[in-house]
Amino acid sequence: MADETVEDRVKRVFADFKKAGKEDINMDTTFEELGLDSLDGLNLIFELEEEFDLMIPDDDAKTMKSVKEVVSGIELLIEAKAKGIDPHANVSPT
Repeated sequence: MADETVEDRVKRVFADFKKAGKEDINMDTTFEELGLDSLDGLNLIFELEEEFDLMIPDDDAKTMKSVKEVVSGIELLIEAKAKGIDPHANVSPT
């Protein structure tokens, strides 16, 4: 799994969470299309935080509505963490 991209890992987490095939998840897949309610979204964020060993700020989590937005947000958080920037700071994918 070390050679997986952020996108691959996010898709895997989504697929595992929804008990779906990874091929059923693409970058344009939205939380709504997956039938995720707010509690599901919160639990999914916890799964992603565990997968990537980082904390997704609440403000960022509230704006994430698709796989693409999650991937972008996590890539920014990983980059910030690598640069020594506080990973708990608000780093939004805008």
